[in-house]
Amino acid sequence: IGAPLGMGAVLKQASLAPSTSEANRLIDGGGVRVDGSVVSDRGLKLSVGTYVVQVGKRKFARVTLA
Repeated sequence: IGAPLGMGAVLKQASLAPSTSEANRLIDGGGVRVDGSVVSDRGLKLSVGTYVVQVGKRKFARVTLA
């Protein structure tokens, strides 16, 4: 079982953000959703599971953490 992964790293690895710092800017701007809920905490860590991550209006990725 993998350790929980921070939102910045998730967005970067899913190619939804070019860098972790840019991912944090997107989170601060309210442009990131996980399973339809806006992420406002850049310290959020996702545990094992499958999530639909959305950046902006049109960028989606299904992310599976094992």
